[in-house]
Amino acid sequence: MPSPPPAWVQALKPAGPQGSELLAQERAQSNVDVDKLAELLHTKKALDRQQQILSILESDKVFDKSENYTLGRTEKIQRALAKAKRLQQLAVQHKWSQDDYYMANELLSEPTPYGLHASMFLTTPEQKKLFLEPASKYEIIGCYAQTELGHGSNVRGLETTATWNPDDKTFTIHSPTLTASKWWIGSLGRTANHAVVMAQLFIGGKNYGPHPFVVQIRDLQTHQPLENIYVGDIGPKFGYK
Repeated sequence: MPSPPPAWVQALKPAGPQGSELLAQERAQSNVDVDKLAELLHTKKALDRQQQILSILESDKVFDKSENYTLGRTEKIQRALAKAKRLQQLAVQHKWSQDDYYMANELLSEPTPYGLHASMFLTTPEQKKLFLEPASKYEIIGCYAQTELGHGSNVRGLETTATWNPDDKTFTIHSPTLTASKWWIGSLGRTANHAVVMAQLFIGGKNYGPHPFVVQIRDLQTHQPLENIYVGDIGPKFGYK
């Protein structure tokens, strides 16, 4: 253990004024009641609910951020998974509404491996029986697979195809080139076992443009990629890591 700093070091004080002091001085000159303004913008009910949820998060050690900038990438992924799992557990425990869950996620203020599952994978009422119910229970974890190595936000330029097979009433999802590889997809590399895949729909040889398809990509028991599917971690990214 390193020895504690000497008394003269512990006695050192910062030069003033500090930024917090200057900010307090500026705020003191304003006649705007920030609490009333906040209530006007958000309502007291919403602010009270936010404080309740914040108190729950602050009291749970899994959400501690003190080591965020010193952890290695593997440890960051492990802790992000733990935070995301705990967030869902708290939602069930406290019977949070979807709005409450989103508020908690915003208060956490960092992306989790389930972020895209909650915001872009959960499905429409028509798909409830197959996908919505198990997805809501986190029995299946999804992501949104639009971006390709050769095509970012150019949705019409996507190369992945979904070809209708009239004989057995199935679709064949195919990425025929290297640039058709789904790339930069948050949660796809390690976490998700299903994906909403954006692909060009072909029926009878005619291209009907980009459509979304729910595709299982991993075995639900082993978490290994299914046959003819190759999934990997591309490494650190900007933004959603």
